[in-house]
Amino acid sequence: MFGYIIPDQQAMSAEAKYRYRTAYCGLCRRAAALHGMAGRMTLSYDLTFLNLLLCSLYEGESPAAAERGRCPMHPLRPIDWRYGGPTDYCADIGLVLHYYSARDKWTDDRSPLGLGYMKMLEGRRAAAEARWPRQTAAITGGLERLAALEQAGCEDLDLVSGCFGGLMAELFDYRQDRWAGELRAVGGSLGQYIYLLDAWDDLARDKRRGSYNPLKALAAAPDYEEQMRDIFELLLAKAAAAFRRLPCVEDADLLENILYSGIWLKYNVKNARRRPRGG
Repeated sequence: MFGYIIPDQQAMSAEAKYRYRTAYCGLCRRAAALHGMAGRMTLSYDLTFLNLLLCSLYEGESPAAAERGRCPMHPLRPIDWRYGGPTDYCADIGLVLHYYSARDKWTDDRSPLGLGYMKMLEGRRAAAEARWPRQTAAITGGLERLAALEQAGCEDLDLVSGCFGGLMAELFDYRQDRWAGELRAVGGSLGQYIYLLDAWDDLARDKRRGSYNPLKALAAAPDYEEQMRDIFELLLAKAAAAFRRLPCVEDADLLENILYSGIWLKYNVKNARRRPRGG
């Protein structure tokens, strides 16, 4: 369920691409400082979005840094990176999320890759969880409830997507302060979108394998694709509306690019591939 909250690079200026890259590299840098090479392996666009959002919202309230140096992943030339107070939080949360995602892949599918990834992250997990017990409880509890619903074959889309949305809402609620309502609305709507988009993307494969997918019944409707598009538009409209209520100034253009355009990229590409040629 990772990799959907991405930027639309084609709609970004060279300067905006640079700022996005420095934020991405800053998250990577802090993940490595906290968790070593295992931390770098958990870097994602989704957590980069959360990092940008929180650093913008709490600009001036927490320390920020901009640095230049060598990176083991790109050793030929120096690179720039930047990070703020919430960046370490995003690095920790990314590691915990990836650990439990890998554990689920091993538990559900006996995936050797899932087992290997889980073992790689195991040694770093305890420290991250100790720093963020509320969010860790949301991740473990949310995934357990979701697994129970999936095992029961639940086809109530609000219920199953809301389960993952609730998890994401808790993660976006960084400080439980005056911005909690808006942050939870952004995270909850994006969480539901991610869950349902992942199910929509996996539907054909899950049908072939006889695996659970909450969209199987709805997919029999003649207007299935139109209904899914409407659901996605509604969820993203809710996320955008909540975002607009936040006083984000720094990197607001990057956040808007992601929320209004980038987040649709994978849906649009995959939807185009589904259309019959010549149609």
